[in-house]
Amino acid sequence: MTILFAFGMPGVMSSWGVAAVHALAREAFGEYTIITTDTIEDLKQHVQSRSGTHAVLVSQFPEARLSELIVRINVPFLLCLEDPIDAVSYLARATDQRDFGLVRAVSASLACLEPLASASAGLVLRRNDIGQRSSIDLLLKKIDEHFSTELTFEQISSALRHVGMGSPEAASGTGVPKLEEAAAAVIVGYLTPKEEVPELSESLRELAGKVLRPLQFGHSEAAIPSIFWPRETFLAGDRLGEGLDSSLDLTGGARCLIYGPYLHLPPGRWDAKFFFEVEEDCHGQIFTLEIHAKELLGKLRVCPQGTGPFETAVPVEVLDPRTPIEIRLMMDSGAIEGRLSAWSIEWLRAA
Repeated sequence: MTILFAFGMPGVMSSWGVAAVHALAREAFGEYTIITTDTIEDLKQHVQSRSGTHAVLVSQFPEARLSELIVRINVPFLLCLEDPIDAVSYLARATDQRDFGLVRAVSASLACLEPLASASAGLVLRRNDIGQRSSIDLLLKKIDEHFSTELTFEQISSALRHVGMGSPEAASGTGVPKLEEAAAAVIVGYLTPKEEVPELSESLRELAGKVLRPLQFGHSEAAIPSIFWPRETFLAGDRLGEGLDSSLDLTGGARCLIYGPYLHLPPGRWDAKFFFEVEEDCHGQIFTLEIHAKELLGKLRVCPQGTGPFETAVPVEVLDPRTPIEIRLMMDSGAIEGRLSAWSIEWLRAA
């Protein structure tokens, strides 16, 4: 029994990459099982069934235990990545969603896939690195070699017809398409790199860039820098479901002032640096900062003095990248004056 593992974020690269793995599996195995899952339990069930059936496992949001297993046993896998803004655009075109939930989904995929990026057994295909540089026959041969499926020339030629090759004759000539040409031919909802789709507003595109670009990975020499969650990603405690204003009036009773943004982080230890500006003195008001996932990750009570910028940090450990992070800023008692602004959070990898 052989299992081919294909991981990737939503988008054109993953769609083509998964199609390529299926094409190889058809030629190498004939019949095989498709395991579309993010959990280790489904993988265990297939292995323990003792059916001996070959399989292709596909995942966009692998749980930490599944990623840890893949890295530990050093099994070959494919990891497909692309520009996160292109991934958001792809989801907007493919679904009816048009709001910040698109950004949350891509952040979840990136956070879940990050542990796989530096694994020695991974073949990382980045759409922006390939584009029009490589023909699909070379890409398919590279994937074949990585998985050791050892297809013949005839089998490679047959597989190419499922991933964008116009005809079997083209495989031996000069008309072998590049990745983008092939993807455009076989992927429903294909978008060119950096294509601005009407389904995605300019403001959401800009916000997605601020949040998601720091999560990009895939080059061994590049580590994830600090991750920034700006004010626009958070929600107002006084108006559930509505965005946070640039300035926050503290007048009123004890309450939750800010919550959200339900974005995701890769597993590991992080320092959450909180920033805000005290515009009007809140005279000894105590605030409680909480960081939640499935459970409380961190908590701190602070008492800003006077006016001006305020900064503090809370250390946390993220165990499950599939669980969104919720921040809460709560006012411990009522106030007759006071105003906050310039709220944001920066995440730094803990030393």
